[in-house]
Amino acid sequence: MTHKRQLFWFAAALGLLANPYLNAQGEGSSPLENTSWQLVEIRSSSGTVQVPDNPENYLLRFRLNGRAQISADCNEAGATWDHEGNSLRFTELVTTRKLCVAPSLFNFYIMHLQNTQQAELDNERLTLSTENRVAELLFEPYVFSPRF
Repeated sequence: MTHKRQLFWFAAALGLLANPYLNAQGEGSSPLENTSWQLVEIRSSSGTVQVPDNPENYLLRFRLNGRAQISADCNEAGATWDHEGNSLRFTELVTTRKLCVAPSLFNFYIMHLQNTQQAELDNERLTLSTENRVAELLFEPYVFSPRF
């Protein structure tokens, strides 16, 4: 095979491998894509505010291709997500069902994520709201910092 032909096939293969990534990063991608958030508090319309003992136990990671990775206290979950304008929806949410030690926010957290309808991203804060703002989940950016 000639050098030009090898270069052609290499470039063609590279283009095929890069195409899904380029499409995922193209126009219309959400500013939430490839971000990670930790829960700061859950506010209900009744005025109740719940604060997790350890925010790092309640993580929400927006991955590529509409996939979400969720840490919910002692459980892990996954879902698909769709974000357009202020509208945000989680679908196909599945979770492990370990019994977390009180005072866990697992049930409230997962229930409100499933019912999320809106997202507001403002000043390094992410607020997810359910229908009629029955509940709001407030997040701040999560940056992994290893502990030795």
